[in-house]
Amino acid sequence: MKFAVPGLISGLAGAVLGVIAVIGITAAAQQNSIPAPETTADPGSSLLGNVQYGSR
Repeated sequence: MKFAVPGLISGLAGAVLGVIAVIGITAAAQQNSIPAPETTADPGSSLLGNVQYGSR
């Protein structure tokens, strides 16, 4: 029975560190800002930012 206590403590410590790691990685990977809109085409000759080439 003496071997079970260190095993349980080790398992509990691993679980706690795993939860902390998942929370930390998730918080670091979050996108907290909206990207600026990209305007590369002439607004007068484009439809929703996609330039239409040729005739329909």
